[in-house]
Amino acid sequence: MTLPLPGPVLEALSRITSRGHEAYAVGGCVRDLLRGIKPHDYDICASCAPEEIHACFAGERMIDTGIRHGTVTVLLHGMPLEITAFRADGDYSDGRHPDSVRFTRSLAEDLRRRDFTVNAMAYRPDKGVTDLFGGRQDLRNRVIRCVGDAEARFTEDALRILRALRFAAQLDFTIEPSTARAMRALRGRLQLVSRERVAEELLRMLRYPAAPGILNAFPDVFFAAMPDFPPEAFAPGISALRGLPGGDPALALAALLHACEDDALRRCLTSLRPSKALEAQAVQLAGNCREPLAQAEVPLLLARLGEAQTGRLITLQRACGLLTEEEAEQRALRVRDALDKGLPLTLRQLPVTGSDLIALGFSGPAVGRALEALHRLALTEGLPCEREALLRRAESMRPAEPPLS
Repeated sequence: MTLPLPGPVLEALSRITSRGHEAYAVGGCVRDLLRGIKPHDYDICASCAPEEIHACFAGERMIDTGIRHGTVTVLLHGMPLEITAFRADGDYSDGRHPDSVRFTRSLAEDLRRRDFTVNAMAYRPDKGVTDLFGGRQDLRNRVIRCVGDAEARFTEDALRILRALRFAAQLDFTIEPSTARAMRALRGRLQLVSRERVAEELLRMLRYPAAPGILNAFPDVFFAAMPDFPPEAFAPGISALRGLPGGDPALALAALLHACEDDALRRCLTSLRPSKALEAQAVQLAGNCREPLAQAEVPLLLARLGEAQTGRLITLQRACGLLTEEEAEQRALRVRDALDKGLPLTLRQLPVTGSDLIALGFSGPAVGRALEALHRLALTEGLPCEREALLRRAESMRPAEPPLS
Protein backbone atom coordinates (compact mmCIF):
# COMPACT_ATOMS: atom_id res chain seq x y z
CA MET A 1 0.00 0.00 0.00
CA THR A 2 1.31 3.44 -0.98
CA LEU A 3 0.45 6.42 1.21
CA PRO A 4 0.67 9.99 -0.17
CA LEU A 5 3.52 11.52 1.80
CA PRO A 6 4.36 15.15 0.90
CA GLY A 7 7.65 16.01 -0.75
CA PRO A 8 9.51 17.31 2.33
CA VAL A 9 8.68 14.11 4.26
CA LEU A 10 9.92 11.93 1.40
CA GLU A 11 13.09 13.99 1.18
CA ALA A 12 13.68 13.72 4.93
CA LEU A 13 13.29 9.94 4.82
CA SER A 14 15.68 9.79 1.87
CA ARG A 15 18.31 11.95 3.57
CA ILE A 16 18.31 9.74 6.64
CA THR A 17 18.26 6.38 4.86
CA SER A 18 20.95 7.47 2.40
CA ARG A 19 23.32 7.66 5.37
CA GLY A 20 22.60 4.08 6.33
CA HIS A 21 19.93 4.73 8.99
CA GLU A 22 16.31 3.59 9.22
CA ALA A 23 13.56 6.18 9.07
CA TYR A 24 9.74 6.08 8.94
CA ALA A 25 6.75 8.36 9.10
CA VAL A 26 5.08 7.40 12.36
CA GLY A 27 2.10 7.88 14.64
CA GLY A 28 -0.87 10.09 13.93
CA CYS A 29 0.09 10.94 10.36
CA VAL A 30 0.10 7.24 9.40
CA ARG A 31 -3.21 6.74 11.20
CA ASP A 32 -4.80 9.64 9.34
CA LEU A 33 -3.41 8.67 5.94
CA LEU A 34 -4.81 5.17 6.37
CA ARG A 35 -8.19 6.77 7.08
CA GLY A 36 -7.95 8.91 3.95
CA ILE A 37 -7.50 12.14 5.93
CA LYS A 38 -4.77 14.69 5.33
CA PRO A 39 -2.63 14.94 8.48
CA HIS A 40 -2.09 18.25 10.25
CA ASP A 41 1.57 17.41 10.78
CA TYR A 42 4.10 14.67 10.17
CA ASP A 43 6.40 12.94 12.65
CA ILE A 44 9.38 10.83 11.70
CA CYS A 45 11.19 8.24 13.79
CA ALA A 46 14.73 7.22 12.94
CA SER A 47 17.42 4.81 14.07
CA CYS A 48 19.94 7.62 14.48
CA ALA A 49 20.74 9.64 17.60
CA PRO A 50 20.09 13.41 17.71
CA GLU A 51 23.63 14.32 16.68
CA GLU A 52 23.27 12.04 13.65
CA ILE A 53 19.97 13.71 12.79
CA HIS A 54 21.86 17.03 12.85
CA ALA A 55 24.40 15.61 10.40
CA CYS A 56 21.66 14.43 8.02
CA PHE A 57 20.21 17.93 7.81
CA ALA A 58 23.32 20.10 7.95
CA GLY A 59 22.56 23.51 6.48
CA GLU A 60 18.85 23.34 7.31
CA ARG A 61 17.18 25.22 10.13
CA MET A 62 16.83 22.93 13.16
CA ILE A 63 15.43 23.34 16.66
CA ASP A 64 16.26 20.93 19.49
CA THR A 65 12.65 20.83 20.69
CA GLY A 66 13.05 17.72 22.83
CA ILE A 67 16.69 16.85 22.63
CA ARG A 68 16.70 14.96 25.95
CA HIS A 69 14.13 12.59 24.46
CA GLY A 70 15.81 12.50 21.08
CA THR A 71 13.60 14.96 19.16
CA VAL A 72 14.84 17.52 16.66
CA THR A 73 12.50 19.71 14.62
CA VAL A 74 13.76 20.28 11.09
CA LEU A 75 12.31 22.99 8.88
CA LEU A 76 12.50 21.50 5.39
CA HIS A 77 11.14 23.53 2.47
CA GLY A 78 8.91 25.42 4.89
CA MET A 79 7.47 22.29 6.55
CA PRO A 80 8.34 21.61 10.21
CA LEU A 81 9.14 17.93 10.78
CA GLU A 82 9.65 16.41 14.23
CA ILE A 83 12.32 13.73 13.88
CA THR A 84 12.85 11.52 16.92
CA ALA A 85 15.40 8.81 17.54
CA PHE A 86 14.05 5.29 18.14
CA ARG A 87 13.87 5.01 21.90
CA ALA A 88 12.87 2.79 24.79
CA ASP A 89 11.58 4.38 27.99
CA GLY A 90 12.73 3.57 31.49
CA ASP A 91 10.49 3.44 34.57
CA TYR A 92 7.82 6.10 35.16
CA SER A 93 8.23 6.79 38.88
CA ASP A 94 6.09 9.98 38.79
CA GLY A 95 3.28 8.38 36.78
CA ARG A 96 3.82 10.83 33.93
CA HIS A 97 7.33 10.91 32.52
CA PRO A 98 10.01 8.26 31.97
CA ASP A 99 12.89 8.47 34.42
CA SER A 100 15.27 7.73 31.59
CA VAL A 101 15.33 7.28 27.85
CA ARG A 102 17.52 4.82 25.99
CA PHE A 103 18.10 5.34 22.29
CA THR A 104 17.84 2.14 20.29
CA ARG A 105 18.23 0.87 16.73
CA SER A 106 14.99 -1.13 16.92
CA LEU A 107 11.76 0.16 15.39
CA ALA A 108 9.84 -2.52 17.29
CA GLU A 109 11.11 -1.19 20.63
CA ASP A 110 10.09 2.32 19.67
CA LEU A 111 6.57 1.31 18.62
CA ARG A 112 6.09 -0.84 21.72
CA ARG A 113 6.34 2.18 24.04
CA ARG A 114 3.49 4.08 22.33
CA ASP A 115 0.04 4.57 23.81
CA PHE A 116 -2.60 3.16 21.43
CA THR A 117 -2.42 0.72 18.56
CA VAL A 118 -3.77 3.22 16.03
CA ASN A 119 -0.88 5.54 16.94
CA ALA A 120 1.78 2.80 16.86
CA MET A 121 2.19 2.28 13.12
CA ALA A 122 5.09 3.36 10.91
CA TYR A 123 5.37 3.78 7.16
CA ARG A 124 8.05 4.04 4.50
CA PRO A 125 7.29 3.83 0.78
CA ASP A 126 9.71 0.99 0.08
CA LYS A 127 8.59 -1.06 3.10
CA GLY A 128 4.91 -0.22 3.42
CA VAL A 129 3.10 -0.03 6.75
CA THR A 130 4.74 -1.57 9.82
CA ASP A 131 1.92 -2.61 12.15
CA LEU A 132 3.05 -4.83 15.02
CA PHE A 133 0.03 -4.41 17.34
CA GLY A 134 -3.07 -4.60 15.17
CA GLY A 135 -3.54 -0.89 14.59
CA ARG A 136 -5.01 -1.31 11.09
CA GLN A 137 -7.56 -3.80 12.38
CA ASP A 138 -8.49 -1.44 15.19
CA LEU A 139 -8.91 1.35 12.64
CA ARG A 140 -11.28 -0.86 10.68
CA ASN A 141 -13.16 -1.78 13.86
CA ARG A 142 -13.11 1.87 15.02
CA VAL A 143 -11.73 1.13 18.49
CA ILE A 144 -9.13 2.67 20.79
CA ARG A 145 -6.94 -0.03 22.34
CA CYS A 146 -3.74 0.26 24.34
CA VAL A 147 -0.49 -1.14 23.02
CA GLY A 148 0.13 -4.22 25.17
CA ASP A 149 -1.24 -4.25 28.71
CA ALA A 150 -3.62 -1.34 29.31
CA GLU A 151 -3.00 -1.10 33.06
CA ALA A 152 0.72 -0.92 32.44
CA ARG A 153 0.29 1.87 29.88
CA PHE A 154 -1.93 3.94 32.19
CA THR A 155 0.27 3.28 35.21
CA GLU A 156 3.26 4.58 33.25
CA ASP A 157 1.50 7.77 32.19
CA ALA A 158 -1.90 8.70 33.64
CA LEU A 159 -2.45 11.34 30.97
CA ARG A 160 -3.10 8.49 28.54
CA ILE A 161 -6.46 7.96 30.28
CA LEU A 162 -7.62 11.35 29.06
CA ARG A 163 -5.93 10.87 25.70
CA ALA A 164 -8.03 7.73 25.24
CA LEU A 165 -11.17 9.79 25.77
CA ARG A 166 -9.94 12.52 23.46
CA PHE A 167 -8.97 10.15 20.64
CA ALA A 168 -12.29 8.33 20.96
CA ALA A 169 -14.09 11.67 20.57
CA GLN A 170 -11.79 12.93 17.82
CA LEU A 171 -12.06 9.75 15.72
CA ASP A 172 -15.61 8.86 16.80
CA PHE A 173 -14.35 5.44 17.96
CA THR A 174 -15.34 3.28 20.90
CA ILE A 175 -12.89 2.27 23.62
CA GLU A 176 -12.01 -1.42 23.70
CA PRO A 177 -13.33 -3.14 26.90
CA SER A 178 -10.03 -4.02 28.59
CA THR A 179 -8.74 -0.51 27.91
CA ALA A 180 -11.97 0.95 29.33
CA ARG A 181 -11.73 -1.20 32.47
CA ALA A 182 -8.17 -0.07 33.07
CA MET A 183 -9.16 3.58 32.61
CA ARG A 184 -11.84 3.27 35.27
CA ALA A 185 -9.66 1.28 37.64
CA LEU A 186 -6.78 3.76 37.44
CA ARG A 187 -8.73 7.01 37.11
CA GLY A 188 -7.50 8.11 40.54
CA ARG A 189 -4.03 8.48 39.03
CA LEU A 190 -5.28 11.53 37.14
CA GLN A 191 -4.34 13.49 40.27
CA LEU A 192 -0.73 12.99 39.10
CA VAL A 193 -1.42 14.98 35.93
CA SER A 194 -0.95 18.75 35.97
CA ARG A 195 -4.11 20.84 35.71
CA GLU A 196 -2.73 22.37 32.52
CA ARG A 197 -2.52 19.00 30.76
CA VAL A 198 -5.93 17.89 32.05
CA ALA A 199 -7.41 21.13 30.74
CA GLU A 200 -5.66 20.81 27.40
CA GLU A 201 -7.06 17.33 26.75
CA LEU A 202 -10.58 18.15 27.92
CA LEU A 203 -10.79 21.39 25.95
CA ARG A 204 -9.51 19.66 22.82
CA MET A 205 -12.03 16.84 23.29
CA LEU A 206 -14.97 19.24 23.61
CA ARG A 207 -14.43 20.41 20.03
CA TYR A 208 -15.63 17.11 18.57
CA PRO A 209 -19.29 16.14 17.99
CA ALA A 210 -18.68 12.68 19.51
CA ALA A 211 -17.45 14.17 22.82
CA PRO A 212 -20.81 14.06 24.69
CA GLY A 213 -21.28 10.36 23.99
CA ILE A 214 -17.76 9.56 25.18
CA LEU A 215 -18.09 11.68 28.33
CA ASN A 216 -21.48 10.17 29.09
CA ALA A 217 -19.95 6.69 28.85
CA PHE A 218 -17.14 7.62 31.28
CA PRO A 219 -18.59 10.00 33.89
CA ASP A 220 -16.40 8.46 36.60
CA VAL A 221 -13.27 9.29 34.61
CA PHE A 222 -14.55 12.81 33.90
CA PHE A 223 -15.19 13.50 37.60
CA ALA A 224 -11.75 12.16 38.51
CA ALA A 225 -10.30 14.71 36.09
CA MET A 226 -12.71 17.49 37.15
CA PRO A 227 -13.47 17.01 40.86
CA ASP A 228 -14.92 20.54 41.15
CA PHE A 229 -17.60 19.88 38.56
CA PRO A 230 -21.05 19.70 40.25
CA PRO A 231 -22.67 16.30 39.55
CA GLU A 232 -26.13 17.83 39.09
CA ALA A 233 -24.81 19.95 36.18
CA PHE A 234 -23.35 16.96 34.31
CA ALA A 235 -26.48 15.64 32.59
CA PRO A 236 -27.68 19.09 31.41
CA GLY A 237 -24.17 19.85 30.17
CA ILE A 238 -23.93 16.60 28.21
CA SER A 239 -27.41 17.11 26.79
CA ALA A 240 -26.53 20.60 25.58
CA LEU A 241 -23.28 19.35 24.06
CA ARG A 242 -25.23 16.77 22.08
CA GLY A 243 -27.18 19.55 20.40
CA LEU A 244 -24.10 21.37 19.10
CA PRO A 245 -22.45 20.94 15.70
CA GLY A 246 -18.92 20.74 17.16
CA GLY A 247 -15.79 22.71 16.33
CA ASP A 248 -16.45 25.81 18.45
CA PRO A 249 -14.55 25.66 21.78
CA ALA A 250 -16.32 28.65 23.37
CA LEU A 251 -19.75 27.27 22.55
CA ALA A 252 -18.83 23.77 23.72
CA LEU A 253 -17.36 25.00 27.00
CA ALA A 254 -20.41 27.16 27.68
CA ALA A 255 -22.71 24.22 26.94
CA LEU A 256 -20.86 21.94 29.35
CA LEU A 257 -20.87 24.56 32.12
CA HIS A 258 -24.18 26.32 31.50
CA ALA A 259 -26.03 24.55 34.34
CA CYS A 260 -23.32 25.31 36.93
CA GLU A 261 -24.06 27.90 39.58
CA ASP A 262 -21.77 30.92 39.53
CA ASP A 263 -19.36 29.65 42.21
CA ALA A 264 -19.06 26.22 40.60
CA LEU A 265 -18.62 27.86 37.20
CA ARG A 266 -15.68 29.88 38.49
CA ARG A 267 -14.09 26.80 40.10
CA CYS A 268 -14.43 24.79 36.91
CA LEU A 269 -12.91 27.56 34.83
CA THR A 270 -10.07 27.84 37.32
CA SER A 271 -9.43 24.12 36.84
CA LEU A 272 -9.72 24.22 33.04
CA ARG A 273 -7.64 27.38 32.66
CA PRO A 274 -8.83 28.36 29.19
CA SER A 275 -7.33 31.39 27.49
CA LYS A 276 -8.67 34.71 28.74
CA ALA A 277 -10.57 35.25 25.48
CA LEU A 278 -12.11 31.76 25.56
CA GLU A 279 -13.05 32.13 29.22
CA ALA A 280 -14.70 35.51 28.61
CA GLN A 281 -16.72 34.15 25.70
CA ALA A 282 -17.83 31.06 27.61
CA VAL A 283 -18.82 33.03 30.73
CA GLN A 284 -20.78 35.51 28.64
CA LEU A 285 -22.64 32.72 26.84
CA ALA A 286 -23.37 30.72 29.99
CA GLY A 287 -24.50 33.85 31.85
CA ASN A 288 -26.90 34.91 29.10
CA CYS A 289 -28.17 31.42 28.34
CA ARG A 290 -30.86 31.00 30.97
CA GLU A 291 -33.33 33.69 29.83
CA PRO A 292 -33.93 33.83 26.05
CA LEU A 293 -34.96 37.29 24.93
CA ALA A 294 -38.23 37.85 23.09
CA GLN A 295 -38.00 38.07 19.33
CA ALA A 296 -38.35 41.87 19.36
CA GLU A 297 -35.43 42.22 21.80
CA VAL A 298 -32.92 40.30 19.67
CA PRO A 299 -31.35 43.53 18.33
CA LEU A 300 -30.60 44.52 21.94
CA LEU A 301 -28.75 41.25 22.37
CA LEU A 302 -26.90 41.86 19.12
CA ALA A 303 -25.87 45.31 20.31
CA ARG A 304 -24.65 43.93 23.64
CA LEU A 305 -22.83 40.80 22.45
CA GLY A 306 -21.96 41.34 18.80
CA GLU A 307 -22.85 39.17 15.82
CA ALA A 308 -20.66 36.12 16.54
CA GLN A 309 -21.61 35.79 20.21
CA THR A 310 -25.29 36.35 19.47
CA GLY A 311 -25.23 33.55 16.92
CA ARG A 312 -23.50 31.28 19.43
CA LEU A 313 -26.02 32.15 22.13
CA ILE A 314 -28.99 31.32 19.92
CA THR A 315 -27.36 27.98 19.07
CA LEU A 316 -26.68 27.32 22.77
CA GLN A 317 -30.23 28.14 23.83
CA ARG A 318 -31.58 25.77 21.18
CA ALA A 319 -29.18 23.03 22.34
CA CYS A 320 -30.32 23.59 25.96
CA GLY A 321 -33.97 23.25 24.98
CA LEU A 322 -34.74 26.89 25.77
CA LEU A 323 -35.67 27.62 22.16
CA THR A 324 -37.39 25.41 19.63
CA GLU A 325 -35.79 24.93 16.23
CA GLU A 326 -38.33 27.35 14.75
CA GLU A 327 -37.72 29.96 17.45
CA ALA A 328 -33.96 29.71 16.94
CA GLU A 329 -34.39 30.19 13.19
CA GLN A 330 -36.63 33.21 13.78
CA ARG A 331 -34.05 34.83 16.04
CA ALA A 332 -31.26 34.13 13.55
CA LEU A 333 -33.35 35.80 10.84
CA ARG A 334 -33.97 38.76 13.18
CA VAL A 335 -30.20 39.12 13.62
CA ARG A 336 -29.67 39.09 9.88
CA ASP A 337 -32.50 41.60 9.37
CA ALA A 338 -31.01 43.98 11.96
CA LEU A 339 -27.62 43.80 10.28
CA ASP A 340 -29.08 44.27 6.80
CA LYS A 341 -31.05 47.33 7.95
CA GLY A 342 -27.95 48.87 9.50
CA LEU A 343 -29.55 49.32 12.91
CA PRO A 344 -27.32 51.27 15.32
CA LEU A 345 -25.55 48.63 17.40
CA THR A 346 -23.67 51.20 19.48
CA LEU A 347 -24.56 54.63 20.86
CA ARG A 348 -21.89 56.12 18.62
CA GLN A 349 -23.88 55.01 15.58
CA LEU A 350 -26.81 57.22 16.58
CA PRO A 351 -26.88 60.41 14.48
CA VAL A 352 -27.47 62.48 17.62
CA THR A 353 -25.07 63.19 20.47
CA GLY A 354 -25.14 64.30 24.04
CA SER A 355 -24.50 67.87 22.85
CA ASP A 356 -27.71 67.74 20.80
CA LEU A 357 -29.67 66.68 23.87
CA ILE A 358 -28.06 69.36 26.05
CA ALA A 359 -29.17 71.90 23.45
CA LEU A 360 -32.71 70.57 23.91
CA GLY A 361 -32.54 71.16 27.65
CA PHE A 362 -31.27 67.83 29.01
CA SER A 363 -28.60 67.93 31.69
CA GLY A 364 -26.59 65.64 33.94
CA PRO A 365 -27.44 61.93 34.02
CA ALA A 366 -30.62 62.60 32.01
CA VAL A 367 -28.44 63.01 28.89
CA GLY A 368 -27.10 59.47 29.09
CA ARG A 369 -30.50 58.01 29.97
CA ALA A 370 -32.09 59.72 27.01
CA LEU A 371 -29.43 58.50 24.59
CA GLU A 372 -29.89 54.95 25.87
CA ALA A 373 -33.66 55.23 25.53
CA LEU A 374 -33.36 56.48 21.94
CA HIS A 375 -30.95 53.65 21.17
CA ARG A 376 -33.38 51.08 22.55
CA LEU A 377 -36.31 52.57 20.62
CA ALA A 378 -34.31 52.48 17.39
CA LEU A 379 -33.39 48.85 18.00
CA THR A 380 -36.69 47.42 19.20
CA GLU A 381 -39.58 49.69 18.21
CA GLY A 382 -38.74 50.77 14.71
CA LEU A 383 -37.89 54.38 15.51
CA PRO A 384 -36.07 55.57 12.34
CA CYS A 385 -32.37 56.03 12.95
CA GLU A 386 -32.49 59.49 11.45
CA ARG A 387 -31.42 62.69 13.13
CA GLU A 388 -34.72 64.60 12.83
CA ALA A 389 -36.84 61.63 13.97
CA LEU A 390 -34.60 61.05 16.97
CA LEU A 391 -34.61 64.71 17.95
CA ARG A 392 -38.41 64.87 17.74
CA ARG A 393 -38.67 61.82 20.00
CA ALA A 394 -36.11 63.39 22.36
CA GLU A 395 -38.25 66.52 22.56
CA SER A 396 -41.13 64.41 23.88
CA MET A 397 -38.82 62.90 26.50
CA ARG A 398 -37.42 66.21 27.74
CA PRO A 399 -37.86 66.67 31.50
CA ALA A 400 -40.53 69.15 32.46
CA GLU A 401 -39.27 72.48 33.69
CA PRO A 402 -39.73 72.99 37.43
CA PRO A 403 -42.55 75.38 38.34
CA LEU A 404 -41.69 78.95 39.21
CA SER A 405 -41.54 79.56 42.92
